[in-house]
Amino acid sequence: MFGKNDKIINVGIADIKIGKSPEILRTTLGSCIGIVFYNPDKKIGAISHIMLAKDPTGRDLEKNPMKYGETALPMLVKKMEENESPLGTFSARIFGGASMFKGINSNFLQNIGEQNIHVVREFLKEKNIPILVEDVAGHDGRTISLYLDDGRVLLKKSGSEKYLYKVR
Repeated sequence: MFGKNDKIINVGIADIKIGKSPEILRTTLGSCIGIVFYNPDKKIGAISHIMLAKDPTGRDLEKNPMKYGETALPMLVKKMEENESPLGTFSARIFGGASMFKGINSNFLQNIGEQNIHVVREFLKEKNIPILVEDVAGHDGRTISLYLDDGRVLLKKSGSEKYLYKVR
């Protein structure tokens, strides 16, 4: 799995990180959604860990724009562009968006994952960024690790793990 010399960059909640081979980007998701961009020619990738699709109050956006899909996604594209990866040179993979709040009587909490998935898909469609792989929805949390040497993603979910290799 991870070698002792691997440089792992953890992507926190409401965070965006970019890296280059041989680094590994990793994040853990529940109802949050992780958007993975990868440019195979430059071996550059990024992960955005989005908590909510939109700021429901309109007051928090300036404090942490990486928390919301509506502001984090354009920032993620900009970070790729600033690292020699303009639109058309990278693809997307999306993970997370689980329904983690079963038994809680709140439409808002129950639909967070669905709303996150929707805003990400709409943004990627609008920007013509292809989604190569997705593992979204359901009730399980996930941990994803993006290996920047070849673009594979290690997906850990429900006590199992598998590599996802599709990079173009």
